[in-house]
Amino acid sequence: MSWGGFTDGAMRLLEKTLNWRARNQEIIAGNVANLDTPNYTRKEMDFQNILESYSRGNLMEVSLTQTNPGHLGGSNPSQALVQETSEDVDLDQEIVRMSENQISYNASVQMLIKKLDNLRAVINGDAK
Repeated sequence: MSWGGFTDGAMRLLEKTLNWRARNQEIIAGNVANLDTPNYTRKEMDFQNILESYSRGNLMEVSLTQTNPGHLGGSNPSQALVQETSEDVDLDQEIVRMSENQISYNASVQMLIKKLDNLRAVINGDAK
């Protein structure tokens, strides 16, 4: 999403956080789907490291990924954010992780809505 010149770093970080949380939901769903797959080890994203890397400017932008041979391709740096662990998949733990991730996603959405409401108020001259 392009915010033009109407953003601050917090809005860009919230946008990235929503993308990372959505990706994390996919990873957790993949762990659950592979619960009974022999030799499968769970995958995870380390958000603390992601945020620290992003704040230092070390995290690359996620670029295009080729989903069809007839489409344009690109690299997927977000895949590097996914780590395999040595743990087996525990359904109860994955459900807890999924719930925590959803709560964090919803909190980020609410913060972004508040930022956009503030921006709208400034544009409309309603700022207090």
